Order: sequence, then structure tokens, then C-alpha cells
Amino acid sequence: MYFDRIKHLKAYKTETTPCKIKLSSNENPFDLSEKLKEKIAKEIKKVPLQRYPDPTSKELKEIIADMYGVKPENLVLGNGSDELIHLLITVIGDYDQPVMYPIPTFPMYQVSADIVGRKKVEFPLDQNFQLDKEEIDKALSQKPILAFFASPNNPTGNSFDRDLIKYVAEKGVFTVVDEAYIDFSDKEDFVNEALYSKNLVVLRTMSKIGLAGIRLGVLIANEEVAGEIDKARPPFNITSPTQAIGKIVLTEGREEIRKQIETIKKERDKMAEELKKIPNIYVYPSDANFILIKVPDGDKLHKDLIKEGILVRNMSHLPKMENCLRISIGKPEENKVFLEAIKNLLGNRQ
Repeated sequence: MYFDRIKHLKAYKTETTPCKIKLSSNENPFDLSEKLKEKIAKEIKKVPLQRYPDPTSKELKEIIADMYGVKPENLVLGNGSDELIHLLITVIGDYDQPVMYPIPTFPMYQVSADIVGRKKVEFPLDQNFQLDKEEIDKALSQKPILAFFASPNNPTGNSFDRDLIKYVAEKGVFTVVDEAYIDFSDKEDFVNEALYSKNLVVLRTMSKIGLAGIRLGVLIANEEVAGEIDKARPPFNITSPTQAIGKIVLTEGREEIRKQIETIKKERDKMAEELKKIPNIYVYPSDANFILIKVPDGDKLHKDLIKEGILVRNMSHLPKMENCLRISIGKPEENKVFLEAIKNLLGNRQ
């Protein structure tokens, strides 16, 4: 009786099979320097854990605002961008007004909509995993109030057509551009549009650039819009340790992270070129910190890689992604081991 509404729900699952090389969760594979970690340890010692954290995250907000070239008033911080996605699905419009998003994409849009019981309007991407105007128009005909676009998209890795995203916002739909992977892309972001729009916001996360463990997401919006959304944010949602670590890493560690991002981008491009040399593998273009490939038998290759101590993400269960595997970019030595393994497993040793 109590759980009837959510009995049909399936919990969001991640790849947790223990493997020596983990290329499954799109994390930054590089740890912080010892110097930075020592600084963090000293600051954490000073944190009064018996006290609530700063409810406004004032100092951290100022640092992030400087990083993105906006004002603190343009920001809402979340316990990861997952919390912000859930917050938006909770507060934008009425529950009888649908949420729209393309498929395949980041599953948390669907999960959060299902949790609160909102109708979903899912529309397919084309054969190249790009937005299709005809499909968008079909989705819009169902009168959605809220739209999510992950660009670059997870799990496909490509960026979406800017004009088609703007087209949805111009139709009066509250449009969320989830830029979790924008740090690995050379494409233009939507921050400027968000600052001057009443119905377009941007999501960012620190998870992909090296701070997945502290759970810190950022929403960037027009001051008025950010203020309204912030009203519904849970109090004390950004912990004192998260604030302390974020302040150090996003100031003193900013250059360190920038260099790590550049290394990941170079490794991604090298990995793509090597994968393209292997017969029977299709490599999709990527603006993210991972590469999507299509192989003859995705389930078998996924299991065989696990036997080799390498964990990647099997995406075969998603629409249009049969036999597709998603490979996060690891350290150079990890990428090398992965490439050797996949060449051996497919009988294409070079």
C-alpha cells in the first residue's frame, strides 16, 4: 500500500564488478597531487563537524562563480548534479505537465521523473545519435513543460545541435542543458544563454573533472531563475567537507585539473585512432571523456574484458545501442592495456 506508486521502479545501477582497471564510470582517472591532498587534510582537521555547514556555501559559490565568469547569484549548488536534476523535475511546472528528453541519454532524467510520477515524453535520436527536428516537434505536440539535453550526451559522447536546443526553449519549454562533459569539448557552451534567459539553465558537475567523491553539482541561471530554484534546495545540502575541499581544489588545484583534462583529451583522441584500426569496430565521435564503440558481440566482449581485469560499460540494453560499449578514458598505461586486450580478444593483434 505505502509503496504502490514506486513498486514498478528500478533503482539506478552502476557497474560495480571489481576489476583492476576501471573504465566504466567516466571519472577522471588521475588523483590529486600529494601537495594538494596534504593541504586538504589540514583544512578538514579544522572543520567543526559538530556544526551544520554554511547553508549558502558563500565562499565556495564565489570561487565557482569566478571559475565560470558569472556572479554567485547565478548559481545553485547541489549534492552532485543528480540532486539538481531531481530538484528541477520537482519544482518546474505542475506534475501533470510532461518532461521531455531524447533517448538514449543520461538515465537520471527518467529515474527522477518516475520517482515523482511525472509523465515522460521520450523521443529518439537519429542514426548518428543527433537531435531530429521532426521527432522534437512530435515531442512538443504533447505539451511538455521541461526539457533535458545532455550535451555532450552520455552515453553517446556527441554534442547536440545548438539551434535545435534553442528551438525548444523558444517554444516556451523550460530547457536544461546538462554540460557535465563540456570540459572535454571544444564546442561552445550555453552559459551566456542561461544568464539572459528566463527558461534556459545550464548544469555542471565537478564529478567528471576529478571530484566525483565530494558530490558537487552546479546550476547556472539568470539571477531571478536561480533565486526561485534555490528556494526549494534542501538546507545544508553541501557538506562542510565538500565546501572545504572544493574551495582548495578549485583555487590552488585549478591548474592541476586543467592539465589533467588536457591529458584526458589527448588520450581520448589517441584511443579513438587506435580503435579505428581494429576491424569490425565502429568508433563514434566523442566530445567527452569516454568513447562509444559498436562491436560484433557486445555482451561477450564485455564479459571477456572483465576476465582480463578491465571494466567498461555495456550499453547494449539501451535503444539503438545493441552491441555498444562505453569506454572511459583512463591513465595512459591503463588505456594501453585495454587496447592490447581488445585487439587480442577480437583476434586482431597488431
